Amino acid sequence: MKDTVKPFLTHHEDLVLDVKYDYYGRQLATCSADQHVKVFDLDPETSSWTLNDSWKAHNSTIVKVDFANPEFGHLLLSISYDRTLKIWEEKFDEPAGSGRRWRKLCTIADSHGPLYDACFAPAHLGLVVGTIGSDGKLRIYSSLDPSNLKTWTLVHEINVLHSSVASHLQSDFSLCWCPSRFSGEKLVVSALDQAYIYYKDESDNKFKQGVVLPEHNGLIRSVSWAPSMGRSYHLIATACKDGFMRIFKLVEKRGNEFEIELLASFNDHKGEVWKVSWNLTGTVLSSCGDDGSIRLYKSNYANNFQCMSVISAQPR
Repeated sequence: MKDTVKPFLTHHEDLVLDVKYDYYGRQLATCSADQHVKVFDLDPETSSWTLNDSWKAHNSTIVKVDFANPEFGHLLLSISYDRTLKIWEEKFDEPAGSGRRWRKLCTIADSHGPLYDACFAPAHLGLVVGTIGSDGKLRIYSSLDPSNLKTWTLVHEINVLHSSVASHLQSDFSLCWCPSRFSGEKLVVSALDQAYIYYKDESDNKFKQGVVLPEHNGLIRSVSWAPSMGRSYHLIATACKDGFMRIFKLVEKRGNEFEIELLASFNDHKGEVWKVSWNLTGTVLSSCGDDGSIRLYKSNYANNFQCMSVISAQPR
């Protein structure tokens, strides 16, 4: 029997711009241009999603949401074109659907332009958040006191671009942490049509730019760093406006040196590629694009990536 896609209504009043699962896959957060965040709970009996809560979280379009690792509590972040990052905590004593289920812990407004991407760092790095926006600065915040999640400290501010971008409608920024706990702290950061590897130099505890991911010919919409799962190298994927999804192999050398190699590139979406994401084992890569489909890629024994499945909401 052929599997079918089962949509559910979010009842957002404008475009849904991001969707994130929690650590266990039992909650789903969505954000929208309608300035609202919604959280849904999975009903295990019916495999359907029920509304946990909905609230107006920002004063402009909300572009990203992300759940923290559950070891830090039940936390959610959101960012918006209103230049703010907000951290929310679920209050289980409040009724579902009341608009009070998620309490705002703090608002951070350091950015000088619209924010485009934000995410929590891997849990082994502590309770850390990274953001980037059109002012071209990567900012990393840390909650240094677990008993006071209302206070966050700006620990790093890195100029990815030397000047801000006047029109956010023609720009894009993205970031993703290296998830490996057996490698030093690193991120891949994209700004406009460039993607960079940043690593923390342990000698002075500062982030420095490493290699540039080559061959992009348009705005980079998304970056994703694969879990290593015992590999001696890293895999990084990018989604680009030029129509290509690219997969890079990154090898760490001694002395904070890196070797980068383009393993594969695909233009199967026949248009702009908007998002890439690895699975939890770093073995399957998903991409979505202008064709309205999700494509799943997996490497064979010779480490050659091939499209293994296409998921579409449209009947074929």
